[in-house]
Amino acid sequence: MFGCSSLTLQSKDQKHFFARTMDFTKTLGNDIVFVPRNYTIVATEKNPQPTQTTYAMLGMGNTETPMPALFDGLNEVGLMGAVLYYRDHARYFDEVEEGKTAINPLFAITNILASCKTVDDVVQFFESHTLINEMVSVIDFIPPLHFTFSDRTGESIIIEPNLHGITVHRKTVGVMTNSPNYEWQEKNLWNYVGISPYDVKGIVMNGVELKPLSLGTGGLGLPGDFTPPSRFVRVAMVRQYIEEAQNEDEAIRNIFHILSLVNVPKGMVINDEGLVDYTCYTAAMCSESLTYYCHTYEDRQIAVIKLENENYDATTLKTYPISTKQSYNMINE
Repeated sequence: MFGCSSLTLQSKDQKHFFARTMDFTKTLGNDIVFVPRNYTIVATEKNPQPTQTTYAMLGMGNTETPMPALFDGLNEVGLMGAVLYYRDHARYFDEVEEGKTAINPLFAITNILASCKTVDDVVQFFESHTLINEMVSVIDFIPPLHFTFSDRTGESIIIEPNLHGITVHRKTVGVMTNSPNYEWQEKNLWNYVGISPYDVKGIVMNGVELKPLSLGTGGLGLPGDFTPPSRFVRVAMVRQYIEEAQNEDEAIRNIFHILSLVNVPKGMVINDEGLVDYTCYTAAMCSESLTYYCHTYEDRQIAVIKLENENYDATTLKTYPISTKQSYNMINE
């Protein structure tokens, strides 16, 4: 399945946040990776075309590839982004288009965070690059992906490669999951505009008074399964109605509460090969404080790392393995 859900959020003090879950049958990399400025990266494996990073960045990724392949992250100027699975819909090119530069889909996040400052820059990046069909050595297939980004303006954009080329969605609801395409997912929300945090009213039927059984009746009909459309609706509606965060701490708390509703426990999603799909990790980041928060399936305690505490002009990568053993706050030792 290689699922994933993502959202953006803004706190009352005008901080901007991006968050995602990573759902897969195994961890593709549980290291937080710091990439400094002027670090050499590549666009593809077969024809590397090395360039240097303009901006330092931080995110979850894999370092077994020819360069660090980030699945999500943020850079020093506050651009945030991620890749999510786009099953049966993503389309790449076999050859680079004339006048453009080839880019491996799994290398896109790293290359974009290395060179882009805003979502406008991201759009220009995709206009000048061709996503190509190329296997990456650490994965035995070419993953179908779409992309989402946000910056300090709070705008959230979605980039989808399809049969018609690249589709850019700009005025989004701030949520993304997987297939079908974003346009379909947004239209499907129309079926749920009646969802509300307020209880429904009772009625009288043929002289008999019928009352709601309990609190929470305004949420009746909110889908509870783990398919991409259901996760999209669940995240979108809870994001819409959750109490506004006053500051970063409250925003991070809200984000992890929202995404806990789409965390996939082991055993609930099993593919045709018998492999168990689950939420490997959940991550959130702040564009202004340049802070990255995450927890793994195995350890629900949130790990925190600040980009500004790193040396942007370092000459080597730095990796921070994150815990896969549950941590506890013992209060009576």
